[in-house]
Amino acid sequence: MHEQQMRSFWNARAREDPFHFVDNNQPYRAPDLKTFWNSAAVVEYLLDGLGVTLRPTDTVLEIGCGVGRITRALAARAGEVVALDVSDEMLAHAHRLTPDLDRVRWVLGDGVSLAGIDDESVDACISVVVLQHVPHPSVTLGYVRELGRVLVPGAWAALQVSNDPKIHLPRSTSVRSRLKTVVGRAPKGQGHAAWLGSHVEIDSLREAARERGLRVEKVWGEGSQYCQVLLRKRPDAAATPPSA
Repeated sequence: MHEQQMRSFWNARAREDPFHFVDNNQPYRAPDLKTFWNSAAVVEYLLDGLGVTLRPTDTVLEIGCGVGRITRALAARAGEVVALDVSDEMLAHAHRLTPDLDRVRWVLGDGVSLAGIDDESVDACISVVVLQHVPHPSVTLGYVRELGRVLVPGAWAALQVSNDPKIHLPRSTSVRSRLKTVVGRAPKGQGHAAWLGSHVEIDSLREAARERGLRVEKVWGEGSQYCQVLLRKRPDAAATPPSA
């Protein structure tokens, strides 16, 4: 899928209901903002499960920051957050909604790479409920390869990916559901490739990591939509060029 198509889709979702599309546990067009911004438990669950921590001096990259929900929890733990997203409208919401986060650098990405992030500039990377929405597994594997470039030697990445192909199949909807969508009472874009996303095979992820000086240290939840993967860059690995 072309970069502009990805950006167009997520910009439309940002205009429709940014809170629901960042966290679809939120009621459509009626967010519970106190619950929405309470993201520390999500970060703790991921990091504790994978056995890693963020240090106060770390520069952490977040792939798919949206409006800054997870970013807020990361900023409370790390020295700097580099918050990347394909949607300029999501980033505009993030600027407006998190004016107190002065240790965050917001970066507009291209939806397929880590362009704009310097070589060996990142001590850790986190991505939660983002990569499962990418329309093809090659994009996820491209991000993994790019991590070999931007992580410092010995640094880690905690990624949530989908390892369940069934969850990405188009779903049939009733006439009533379609009518609710038309009149604005239900979310749009549910059948779009940028929402349905794709799954990634762990063996393919391991190979992509190995190609760029990374190793898979831990996999948790394999076979599910919420598969957590811990990658680490080998201490002796050099930065690699961006993936083609």
